[in-house]
Amino acid sequence: MKTRAFLAIPLALLLLSNGAQAQDWYWGISYGMAVPTSDTKDFISNTSWRNWTMDVLAEVRPNTAVGLTFGWNVFNDVTAASDVTMLENVDISGTQYRYINSLPMLLTVRQMMGSEGGARPFVGLGVGTQLVKTTVDVGQWRITDDTWHFAVAPEIGVVLPVRSDAKWFISAKYNYAAKASDRTQSYFGLNIGVAWQTSGF
Repeated sequence: MKTRAFLAIPLALLLLSNGAQAQDWYWGISYGMAVPTSDTKDFISNTSWRNWTMDVLAEVRPNTAVGLTFGWNVFNDVTAASDVTMLENVDISGTQYRYINSLPMLLTVRQMMGSEGGARPFVGLGVGTQLVKTTVDVGQWRITDDTWHFAVAPEIGVVLPVRSDAKWFISAKYNYAAKASDRTQSYFGLNIGVAWQTSGF
């Protein structure tokens, strides 16, 4: 699974560059917060404020862009000393320092609305893979688990113009990674970022 995930990234880039050589490209970077849900919330309930996303999108037709999205989302929590948790079929007690590093890598499609020069709402969907690295520190012990998941990420947002080639954007996204190692990974994210527009590649 790991090899296929890394091979898919350059293949997708090649297909995008061949299919959209004369089109506009959008490069974006955003910072955000994330609220864990489901299994993620059961393991770490804290809201995360350490989340970064990078987008590389090509306009394949008017108002429709396709590209790649990469993210890095970090969650952390500290449990009470009396808590007992089962990890890898072992009961663990004592103060636990818990971490989740989530790295989605998605093929993304976005549909823009509105007209150039004004605020432009958009909807999007990302599909791909997500590496979830779970770490628990208890005393002198560290337990880690690296798992690849199939992932989807629906998104809504709005683009706000700053000048012709630079824009602010705000988006809300639900990241869902399907079950692997008996656990799903999911969280709602709210992001704010900046994007640049270029012609060609």
